[in-house]
Amino acid sequence: MSAIYKTMCKEHIKAVAQIEKECFSCPWSENAFHDELDNAMSLTLVALWTNEGSISFQEKENVAGFVNVRIVKDEVYINNLAVSKEFRLKGIGKGLLSALEDAARNKKASFITLEVRESNLPAISLYKSVGYKKAGMRKRFYREPDENAVLMTKYLI
Repeated sequence: MSAIYKTMCKEHIKAVAQIEKECFSCPWSENAFHDELDNAMSLTLVALWTNEGSISFQEKENVAGFVNVRIVKDEVYINNLAVSKEFRLKGIGKGLLSALEDAARNKKASFITLEVRESNLPAISLYKSVGYKKAGMRKRFYREPDENAVLMTKYLI
């Protein structure tokens, strides 16, 4: 069992929105992800869980996680990265970050940056493990519940 990483398409939106709802207190809607498909500054990558390296015909049911970013000139901003609870601790998050880094390098990006809840120690540990460094703090950035955000950045050049 493994995952492959590809650009989100219409068939993935329902599953992506469900993972978003499962993972975040203020989730994006299906319509918001649909809008991302038409946004030239947006990129959403999905992790598709596979059996023996092949994707079933029910691709939409195999979405294990996703990462959504904005690309502004040579800068990449992670909006959301989430892995479904049933697929955690299988390397999906690391794989999504690796696929994103490849895409960012192909677009000649100079860095990738994100905010993460200060209490989300597993995510902070994941980001550190692949080379992200703490770049600052955003006070009371998150709501429901109110919490500071740790700003983390990985330079690509």
